[in-house]
Amino acid sequence: MVTKRVVEAVAAVKKIPVEQVNAGQTLEELRVDSLDAVTLVFDLEEAFGVSIPDDKVRALRTVQDIIDGIRLLRGEAADAASGS
Repeated sequence: MVTKRVVEAVAAVKKIPVEQVNAGQTLEELRVDSLDAVTLVFDLEEAFGVSIPDDKVRALRTVQDIIDGIRLLRGEAADAASGS
């Protein structure tokens, strides 16, 4: 669930097909700029009912970082099965 929703959110912000986004990609590779990042964080906070601290936002480098961060904030194991 988390992985799928994060990938969908990144794709929506970048206006690209979901199939072009995977957990191993960096935000730089996806050309996520600062405005995209703000939009993405807002969308994810709303979707998951969490608040992502600014210092954590600045540390995000990959799609997987976002997935792991959301899971951590939700109290889920970061090593949960992919796609959950």
